[in-house]
Amino acid sequence: MLYCRYEYRVRASNAAGSVDSSVTSVTTDQSVPTSVAAPIVTPVDGRYDQLLITWSAPQHPNGLIGHYILQRNESTPWNVDDTVRLEYIDDGLVAYTVYSYRLSACTSVGCTTSVRSTARTSEHIPSFISAPVATVLNSSSVQVAWSSPVQPNGRITRYQLLVNATDVYTGLATTHVVTALEPYVLYEFVISACTSAGCTSSQPTLARPDEAPPTHLLAPTVHVTGTRSTEVSWSPPTKPNGLITAYELRRNGSLIELTEDTTWYVDYDCLPGTTYGYRVSAYNTKGSVDSALTVVTTFSSAPQAIGPPSLVVLSAGDIAASWRAPAVPNGQIVNYTLYMGRDVVYSGLSMSTVVRDLSAWTDYSFRVSACTLSGCTVSSESTVRTLEDAPTGLSGPQLSASVVGQVLVEWTSPQSPNGVITHYELYRRASNYTSPSG
Repeated sequence: MLYCRYEYRVRASNAAGSVDSSVTSVTTDQSVPTSVAAPIVTPVDGRYDQLLITWSAPQHPNGLIGHYILQRNESTPWNVDDTVRLEYIDDGLVAYTVYSYRLSACTSVGCTTSVRSTARTSEHIPSFISAPVATVLNSSSVQVAWSSPVQPNGRITRYQLLVNATDVYTGLATTHVVTALEPYVLYEFVISACTSAGCTSSQPTLARPDEAPPTHLLAPTVHVTGTRSTEVSWSPPTKPNGLITAYELRRNGSLIELTEDTTWYVDYDCLPGTTYGYRVSAYNTKGSVDSALTVVTTFSSAPQAIGPPSLVVLSAGDIAASWRAPAVPNGQIVNYTLYMGRDVVYSGLSMSTVVRDLSAWTDYSFRVSACTLSGCTVSSESTVRTLEDAPTGLSGPQLSASVVGQVLVEWTSPQSPNGVITHYELYRRASNYTSPSG
């Protein structure tokens, strides 16, 4: 056999006996080993980047084993000079990767190489995963897509999609549509890739769903600041659902202000004692929203432009008076007063009355006043004359008989002519009177 020590001696024998020579030894030459078993490769507990390679000495070393040679895959072999321990830890490996090893046992004559042994390193968390790609679909949906890790370091068991740190999807797909989002709200999308060893998260991707018409616009706040002014202010919509591009302020349905960013307006174009309704509209690129109506009434003041009363003579003692509301009431009318001269002949909210028990054929002047809580305004005068009536207060005639056969008759105008005296009539009749001498 190869590399074995042998001893030899010679014995000579005759009929009387034998004799042995001294012992002479010899060692056969070394050769390359035979029966080199493949190494045993196993993962190192708790390490994804190491493999433990162990082996046994050749069954037939055929010489003195001087060193061993290990080769990983097709890399450059390296020597292992420790011929006693018979193990080696290979470090700096990639997780969840198959490696093959061959062992060579060497004597001084040469080496013999084993067949290959293979093993896979343990799993580890993925090394890196790219940030997801977010594609906006509409005002409430975003499609999120991602790629598998370039170096997964194991078998991917699941992907997790987080939106603003909330898990919205778990599975093995690489795309997902996120729904029920708020319009134009900035969201953060993060994808995690997981193996049995754990998960690795990507950098966040920011995206906004599309705009939608704004909603929830509160009614404006309106403060009355005088008889002819109000101050209007408002807040942006609770849900703008986009960028507010303009506000419109309407008073009683008419546009009085258009602004891009101001939320305050002073309305100087008001009338005293007048009720106004203010409404605000907010616009973005997708539409608008209207607020509820805020109704206020400006402070009242004295009315303006009240005309003189209209007068209609009904009889010699009655006049009907009527009037119109002031052209500019400047508030709520609380009272009308009709004056005849300086006398008050009517007070109330009616707009007509009949003045009775007047004198016939007499001129009367009337004025009307209209009042709010803040003051009154008096009209100019209207004058009218009552109708004629029969004269009254006519005294008897005065008689003078200064000339025989003649009587002078004289009289005065009636105390109340009650019209224009157009003529007098003188009546005479015989009297039954008898003189004392007769």
